[in-house]
Amino acid sequence: MAPTKRLEKLKLSTLLTFMRCHGGSSDDHLRIGTVGFSRVVYVNEPDRLEEEGFSYLLNEVSTTKYNLATFLPKSLFEQFRRVANFYFLVSGILALTPLAPYTAVSALAPLCVVIVATMAKEGVEDWRRKQQDHELNNRIVKVHRGNGHFEESKWKNIKVGDVIKVEKDNFFPADMILLSSNYPDGICYVETMNLDGETNLKIKQALKVTLDLHEDIKFREVRQTIKCEDPNANLYSFVGSMEWRGQQYPLSSLQLLLRDSKLRNTDYIYGAVIFTGHDTKVMQNATDPPSKRSKVEKKMDQIIYLLMSSLLMIALLGSVFFGIWTKEDLRDGELKRWYLRPDATTIFYDPKRAALASFFHLLTSLMLYSYFIPISLYISIEMVKILQALFINQDIRMYHEESDKPTHARTSNLNEELGMVDTILSDKTGTLTCNMMEFIKCSIAGTAYGQGVTEVERAMAMRKGARLDDDIENGDHKDKKNDNSPHVKGFNFKDQRIMDGKWVHEPNRVMIRDFFRLLAICHTCIAEIDENEKVSYEAESPDEAAFVIAARELGFEFYKRSLATIIVRERNPSQNVVEKRKYELLNMLEFSSSRSRMSVIVKEPEGRILLLSKGADRLLIALNGT
Repeated sequence: MAPTKRLEKLKLSTLLTFMRCHGGSSDDHLRIGTVGFSRVVYVNEPDRLEEEGFSYLLNEVSTTKYNLATFLPKSLFEQFRRVANFYFLVSGILALTPLAPYTAVSALAPLCVVIVATMAKEGVEDWRRKQQDHELNNRIVKVHRGNGHFEESKWKNIKVGDVIKVEKDNFFPADMILLSSNYPDGICYVETMNLDGETNLKIKQALKVTLDLHEDIKFREVRQTIKCEDPNANLYSFVGSMEWRGQQYPLSSLQLLLRDSKLRNTDYIYGAVIFTGHDTKVMQNATDPPSKRSKVEKKMDQIIYLLMSSLLMIALLGSVFFGIWTKEDLRDGELKRWYLRPDATTIFYDPKRAALASFFHLLTSLMLYSYFIPISLYISIEMVKILQALFINQDIRMYHEESDKPTHARTSNLNEELGMVDTILSDKTGTLTCNMMEFIKCSIAGTAYGQGVTEVERAMAMRKGARLDDDIENGDHKDKKNDNSPHVKGFNFKDQRIMDGKWVHEPNRVMIRDFFRLLAICHTCIAEIDENEKVSYEAESPDEAAFVIAARELGFEFYKRSLATIIVRERNPSQNVVEKRKYELLNMLEFSSSRSRMSVIVKEPEGRILLLSKGADRLLIALNGT
């Protein structure tokens, strides 16, 4: 069996304050019960809502573009938005009249083939979306069914008022109010990557009055009433109140757990469902699947317009001359082209009604020259898009091995757009690095350590035509050939001057020691220790994890923390023994954008009190010089 991990149960909300959410104002709480703040939830009594006349949406969601009733009209509308399809539809209708120079079947059959093939492609892609919705709606979660007993239930069967138990690394099935967690102070860590793209963890915390609800049996007699805002699309605010045991307690976004966010670094949580299905905030932000048209398709429409204009000019010119010649067939009772019998003809060649005959000739010419516009162009493009989507789904170079996820083309309408990217706009470094941080280099007391090459340095060297590997032939390059040590995630540091305890021989060894002590102490990571005393870390951001891992690999291992102490296991290079140093945690100064740094005040075992800070280099260098 895999070694079980024991996670230290600490009151970390006191330490991890910099992730506190923004609560609603007191003025907003006064509006509860008015328009826009009228939602009522009876916790652990979902059937009571129906008895009192409240009608809330089911938790089943659908992201499909069509259903059985709307597929045919909506799909036909999409097809005839294309200029060529509409043109051939008009030509097909005219082919049913005596004006047509060919049979109606020859005009309508190709159009039907194109329309049916395209509609079939749209139907298959929408069916795949429906299958994904089916998989999502049938996920399993534990729901309280009375007497402290939790049963597994499908997401789609969850009702407003249900009490849900969500376990580690699972998604929240609906918008919920956090009641408790496995931590004594009711905090939990949430990943909102599916909502806002952020991979750093957010901290949520339950109200103090519900902290004792941390076991299944304790929900046997729980009855609460939650009054809150109506469903809206604002992900970052929430206003509500909880009535329990005759007391009112304000609720804010600090207690709100959103659908499609994931529980991380927490064994389990209990929550009360307040919004379900399309009432949830993530679905309130969702829009109906748009009718997307690529640049190639829009360009094709422009070309079709040009071809239609040319066709119209040719047909119009021919019709004008036809009208002139038809009118001259009968002049002053004389037959000019007597062999056409203009005196006994139909309206289509009647010299007495030459203008009308010219108009009918125009319609006939438009049908006769319709092959000037290639109807097979659209079906060819559709077939190419389908094949492209298949190749994308099977492309091994677009497969993410760590998460075991291949590329999935949900729609093939915009395949060609992937090859037309000319500008990439990025908001911050984490977006470019996929939040995968590695400790490669550092500078201590003015001396640079680390012989590795970053991707930025390598890219700049390639742009300038230089070869970095030649420059480090005596250093990192040879070390890589001879180094058979396993790779540690987050640590890619190579420098024989300070590795393996050799830092004690450096002239600035005291500063090197203090530097790595700072990395082992000044953070908010949580240590997970397995039965073999092997330590791993759970961090809110990948850069913090990389710093702590680097300190551990270089002999300064963050081992344990409590509310008042931090224990670091340091390797003494001279005696080759590991010593435990206990630091008394006096205070932690939270990180903020205005301070651009995080600080801790600790007391060493020797009695010295230290202020340790890490943050933006420009700010810390300026502070160090004052």
